[in-house]
Amino acid sequence: MRARAESAQNAADWTHAAQLGAAVGLAWGVSALLRLPEGFWAVMSALIVLRPTAGATLGAGWDRIRGTLAGTLLGLTGVALRHLLHGFDGTATTLALVGLLAAASALLPWLRSAPITALIVLGSGGLAQHSALQVAALRAVEIGIGVGVGLLLSFASLWQATARRFDSACARALRRIADQVRRDFAAPPLDAKERERRMETLRTELRALAVLAIGVQREARIAAWLRRHPIQGDPVRMARIAARTLYDASAFARHEALRRPDEPHEDSAAIAAAVAATLEAAAAQLDGGPAFDETARRVHGRAIASSAQGAAWVQPSMRLLMQDLAALTKLANTASPDRTPGACDCETAR
Repeated sequence: MRARAESAQNAADWTHAAQLGAAVGLAWGVSALLRLPEGFWAVMSALIVLRPTAGATLGAGWDRIRGTLAGTLLGLTGVALRHLLHGFDGTATTLALVGLLAAASALLPWLRSAPITALIVLGSGGLAQHSALQVAALRAVEIGIGVGVGLLLSFASLWQATARRFDSACARALRRIADQVRRDFAAPPLDAKERERRMETLRTELRALAVLAIGVQREARIAAWLRRHPIQGDPVRMARIAARTLYDASAFARHEALRRPDEPHEDSAAIAAAVAATLEAAAAQLDGGPAFDETARRVHGRAIASSAQGAAWVQPSMRLLMQDLAALTKLANTASPDRTPGACDCETAR
């Protein structure tokens, strides 16, 4: 199951590599066909905008377009001031406008491309047979071509089962969490710095999963608009629940560490194995395997309780983990033949 998921991810990576290579040739070709003097600006914009999925590219493209327009308008304003006000310090104008846009981009993320665009326009000078204003306009056109090429190529991902890839990404995250649980209970235990480093890596992966979820949700709207099959499931909520699952699983190690000396000593290795097996069972469904249904949850719940040898703290932690895994697998986009979507969505009940 895991090998099939890795194979699908490799295919997606190769597809994106081909898209990036095609973007270079297509952006340059369109610029050459239109006889624009500086085709590399189109190539640069296409590479900046193009993402592995259409949904992510749409977000980057729209931000790039808005930032480009803002930077171009202010850049043209600066060029006009130089011509209208003789003796106006061009360097001071450039630094002031670019600095203003750079500061504004910290508050408005969609302005991130504006300072660079304004600097390109203000520093354009003149080309042969073109004034500074004409060069500024030509560069804006080049950037627009690059954005258009990036959007066009990214739409190929609409036919690549992006939602299925998102489910596989969730499955990978659950398996990484399972590995962390084993490490938490391993002997000798990880030192505090190493554990924090591993946890930060997991949190970074979960943040990337949240970004991917937003792109998949955009693609669902595009697919519905094109009257194709809309993407089922709720990827944004899935990413949120997957992030919470990390803390559910970590609670087992935290509670075990707080055990009083007079309390019975449970089998740590058995608890780790049972919790990790539960996470991997949910991951298997996300990869198209057997359903993580009520029966499966009962089996894994009994295994965790048995491994804890009656420790009272295990029950609350186990319930939280099972609730989140039930909600996550219910919201998934996979549809295996033996899947029974009877799990309740417990996210709002928490």
